[in-house]
Amino acid sequence: MNRQTWTAAVSALLFVIAAAIIAMTPVPFVTYSPGATHELLSPSGGEPVIAVEGLDTFESAGQMLVPTVSITRPDAPISLPEVLYAHWAPDREVYPREYVYPARTNATDVRNREAQQMATSRADAAAAALRAAGISVEQIPMVQSVASTGPAADKLFPGDFVVAIDDTPTPTVAAVREAIEKRGIGQSVMFTVRRDRTERVVAIDTAASKTQAGVPVWGGNLVMGYSYAPRIDIRLDPALGGSSAGLMMALAVFERVTPGDMAGDRVVAGTGAIDGAGTVTAVAGIREKLASAERAQADVFLVPDANCSDLAGVQSRVRVVSVGTLEDAIASLDLLNDPANEHLVKGCA
Repeated sequence: MNRQTWTAAVSALLFVIAAAIIAMTPVPFVTYSPGATHELLSPSGGEPVIAVEGLDTFESAGQMLVPTVSITRPDAPISLPEVLYAHWAPDREVYPREYVYPARTNATDVRNREAQQMATSRADAAAAALRAAGISVEQIPMVQSVASTGPAADKLFPGDFVVAIDDTPTPTVAAVREAIEKRGIGQSVMFTVRRDRTERVVAIDTAASKTQAGVPVWGGNLVMGYSYAPRIDIRLDPALGGSSAGLMMALAVFERVTPGDMAGDRVVAGTGAIDGAGTVTAVAGIREKLASAERAQADVFLVPDANCSDLAGVQSRVRVVSVGTLEDAIASLDLLNDPANEHLVKGCA
C-alpha cells in the first residue's frame, strides 16, 4: 500500500468514526410523531370505557377515537439523524427540548403533571357533557391535594367537596380561604364536606402559613369541582395524560347518555381541551393526531377552531371539522347525519 492509498484509507476511517460519533451524540431536540388511537364507545377488556350509573344509557353504531402523539420523553436521548428525519417527514415535527420541557424537568415531573391534567380533563368533560344533555351540574370547591404533614392529613381527602366552613356556605374557593383566614392560627375550623355523596363535619386546627406570616392555613389546595347525581367514570388507558382528549371524552359521555346516534356508522376522531362550560381550546400535535386518525380509518376529525392554522396546506382524506364548543361538535355531527345539510358543517378551509 503506497502513501497516497494509506492516507485515503485513514481519512475514510476517520470520516466514518466522526460520522458515527455525530449520529450517536444526543442533540437537544424533541420529536412529535403519530401515536396510537383509543376507542371510547367500545368496551375495553370487557368493561365499558364510559361507565354511567344513575342514567339510562344508549348504544352507538359508530366509533369515537382519541388520537395521540408520540413525544420524545425528557429522559430519552435523540440523535441527529432522527431529528433530520422528523424535520423532513410530513407527519412529524421537531421542537427545541426547552420549548417542550422546562429546565430541570424530569420524567416523573412530566408524568405527574400530565396525570393531573388528565384528571382535570375527565372532570371537565363529564360536567360539560352532562350540562349539554340538560342534567344539573353543581360547581363546588373541591379538595385537590392535602399536605401529608399538614393539619388536614388523614382528615380531608382529594375529591372531598367543601360545602361550608363553620356552618357558613362556601360557594367558591375564595370564600373558603376568606372564612379560614378570619380565624386565628391554631383555632379549630369546622369543615362541612361532601364525601361519597354523604355530608359530614370535620374539625381541623389551622396552622401558620410558611409563606405568609400570621396567616392561618388548613394544609391543602382547593379547585372548583363538579357535583351531579349520576356517576360518570371515564376509563381511558392510565398511561394517557394531558388535556387534549377532553373534547372526545365529552362527546362520548354525551353519546352514552342521550338517545339517538350522533356518530352514526362513522369513525369520529378528534382532539381539543375542554372546560366545564364546554369551551374547546387549542392543543399541540394537530398534524400528528390527524395522521393517527387517518391510520385508524377515521371519517371525521374534529379540531379546535384555534388549531386550524396548524393544518394550513395539509391534504387529508379525512373530513376535518372545526369547532369552538362542545355544542358546535354535537351540532356538526348531527348535520353530518343529514345529507341535505351536511354542506353546512364548517371545516378549516
